Amino acid sequence: MFLGNLSLIQTAVTSVSIYAVGWIIYCRYFHPLCSIPGPFLASFSRAWIVFKTVKGDMEHTQRALHKKYGYLVRIAPNEVACSDPEAVQTIYGTKTIFTKTDYYNAWAPPNNGYVGHFPARDEKEHSERRRIVNNVYSMSSVLESEKAMDSCTQLFSETMREFAEQKSVVDLSLWTNMYAFDVLGELFYGNKFGFLSERKDIGNYMKAIDSLLPAFTIGGTVPSYLTKLYLVSTILFSLSVRGALGAVKHLENASEAAVKRRKQEIEENKDDKRDMLRKMLEIHADRGEKINFTYQHICVESHSSIFAGADTTAIAINSILYHLMRNPAAYEKLTAEVDAAVADGTLSMPVAYVEAIKLPYLKACINEGMRLHPSVGLTMPRLVPAGGATISGFHFPQGYRVGVNAAVVQYDKDVFGPDAEKFNPDRWIEGDAMRMVKTMIQFGAGPRTCIGKNISLSEIYKLVPHIVRVFHIRLADPSKEWKTHNYWFNKQTDVYIYIKERTYGLN
Repeated sequence: MFLGNLSLIQTAVTSVSIYAVGWIIYCRYFHPLCSIPGPFLASFSRAWIVFKTVKGDMEHTQRALHKKYGYLVRIAPNEVACSDPEAVQTIYGTKTIFTKTDYYNAWAPPNNGYVGHFPARDEKEHSERRRIVNNVYSMSSVLESEKAMDSCTQLFSETMREFAEQKSVVDLSLWTNMYAFDVLGELFYGNKFGFLSERKDIGNYMKAIDSLLPAFTIGGTVPSYLTKLYLVSTILFSLSVRGALGAVKHLENASEAAVKRRKQEIEENKDDKRDMLRKMLEIHADRGEKINFTYQHICVESHSSIFAGADTTAIAINSILYHLMRNPAAYEKLTAEVDAAVADGTLSMPVAYVEAIKLPYLKACINEGMRLHPSVGLTMPRLVPAGGATISGFHFPQGYRVGVNAAVVQYDKDVFGPDAEKFNPDRWIEGDAMRMVKTMIQFGAGPRTCIGKNISLSEIYKLVPHIVRVFHIRLADPSKEWKTHNYWFNKQTDVYIYIKERTYGLN
């Protein structure tokens, strides 16, 4: 009996070994993507991309690979990373739709309803849902709440003044995140969450997102048949992830409660705030049944935007300010521009968005900060559509994966110049700005451009010049660089600064 079982085991092992060898030979020499170079392990297994993603520094890995191999790099058996600027419009443009891959399934909530703009893979459904609320996210709509945003800036300034008086070391990454959360509270619900006033992580929302990002990112990277198993096992064995899911559930419940509360306030004419929730409720009341826009859709809109919006905006603000502090000449030039604009009356205090966007050097610094460290630092994978597509001289058959990483393509020397790895805002004034803009995909591109882009830009253009005008900030230890953790959102930590109020600050 024992010998018989042993024989069966040996036969099974032999069969598996033969299959494995055959699979490797096929992937290396006969696969449709076999001519595209890349790491050896990546050519026949997704283990390579999973291991590299777990490390949290994929942007550095991919930059090195593209320097070695060129525009196209095979990062999994059926997936290619592309760094060709010309490919951006092909993959993410509007002419031919490259749909999202099953990577995004890990980010979808476990229900049968609408999952939100980001993880939705059905292009028809996404387009219909987005068309309903597009006007709510327009810049003119966002700026209807500009005074509410200014109140967040005021709270931020009061806190920074205290730190300045105490000569304390300030964690810039923490406070910009709190600021971004409170702004979203004002924009969506007409009230701040209380991060800045309470000076703490309300509801542990920030901690929850930090805990969940690695799980979702890795869950989307593992083979699709393992995604659910990975996520379930992570929930079962990780106390931090279970706690994070509880916090996110609390946020969802809070969103639902806010929808009911705002509906009641509007019906009772308690205020005339034009927050985004009110505008969505008006759409629901006016034609919700006709277009299938329910309370649940409104709840998904609000809590999913908050889940993503605060972090991505804070990352952008941190990058802009960090690189300015590391480049004193640029910092001084921006300070001079802002001061001059305030002095001649073309820039108000608090800063008005419509005035700030007219400052050329401010715009250049913002573009350059987001270029060097985009908020999303992983390849945005898409499926090649029917008929295939030729990208960077290679014809991809239908169904294979290809994507561009903003943190790689936005370093392209042909587009951004030989000093592309350096912070140089002048390139946006002296160079081909239109060509560079077409390569910037930190907000995505085409029909899947981030719906919250205008919210993020309004915060950035208002807060950055305000800080430069009112305070002078410097790194607490210029010899140390920030730390980054790239789990889709490429978050920074250890951005420690000293802050000093300027003579020309607000009274």
